[in-house]
Amino acid sequence: MSLADNEAVLREKFLHHVKFFDSASRYPAPYIGFAGRPHHQFQIHCIPYDAAGFLNPETTGPRTCPEEIRIFVVGDSTMATGTELENTVPKRIERIFQERLSEKVKVYNFAVVSSNTEQMCALIWSRLLDLDPDLIVVVSGGTDAFQPYSFDPRPGFPYNFFINEYLYAHYFDENNDKSWRSGLDYDAVVTGAFDLCTKLRKNVNYGSHEWETSVINSYTGSLIKLIRIAKAVPIPIFYFLEPIVVRKETSDVNQPRFASPDTIHYLVRQYDRFADSLSSLRLLGLPKNLRLIDASRALNETGTGEFYDILHYDRDGTETVAKFLADHLFDCVQKLSAHTSERSIIGRIRKTVNYFMR
Repeated sequence: MSLADNEAVLREKFLHHVKFFDSASRYPAPYIGFAGRPHHQFQIHCIPYDAAGFLNPETTGPRTCPEEIRIFVVGDSTMATGTELENTVPKRIERIFQERLSEKVKVYNFAVVSSNTEQMCALIWSRLLDLDPDLIVVVSGGTDAFQPYSFDPRPGFPYNFFINEYLYAHYFDENNDKSWRSGLDYDAVVTGAFDLCTKLRKNVNYGSHEWETSVINSYTGSLIKLIRIAKAVPIPIFYFLEPIVVRKETSDVNQPRFASPDTIHYLVRQYDRFADSLSSLRLLGLPKNLRLIDASRALNETGTGEFYDILHYDRDGTETVAKFLADHLFDCVQKLSAHTSERSIIGRIRKTVNYFMR
């Protein structure tokens, strides 16, 4: 059979199975949701995505150096973006620790643009624990607040999830005759997805006090998942409620570049409630390897920097946030550094003993 004939047979088999994709029984459900397209050079990023869709110079694999201190940073675009690699928050943290402690400290960037805390927990559990981190840093909050307000209105859902649902239901529903005749018309898809989003807003009572409460409950529930992860694995985890413009007293939040007055008022309310969630969970008692830290005022209280939108900050702000995070991590990283040094010494002694015992 020729290559062309073989391809035609495979295509026929594929088309036969497509109808069994069936949106009724295989409807999309949230998980990690998305990461970067492997090896894609996105304009706002300093380096291409790696093979796993993250912004690291090389795809992160299993530990090869026993002395390495592996810090994994999980977050949204505030941790991912930067005009060059050295200007991202994770790389600045790495530089701080390499200058203060050891060149063996390596910081890996697992931030994903638009990722919320629920997605971050899924990423940690399903992928990152296999890579043997020594310390996990989670930075979130902004996406949990503003994405349900602006995109998919269901708290905890990936911001574009209604698009996935629409596409799958429209093109893989055998009972929808129109879908099989429509073709992939961009305008029709956008209109249909918009209509679905409008319907979802009605279903969740978007904009109501009850809906705002459900946003808070979703965020708090994601933190509880992080607590459960900390209980399950003996790895230090530091969670930071990320900086946002409405928590910076010297910012004029009424400037058009930020958001409408209604949006600003909503973010003020929700961030106050997010901070209350951190306090409440601390009072309930946390695992010894987990810390919940309110970093939302870091640009107001600890250093220079300005926001250019509701979440993202300039170079000075990047330096301030990196230093704020590093200061909170320092004692833990110092202990890890001492531990790995001891481990390295013991390893060298064992090698020496084994050599003379031959």
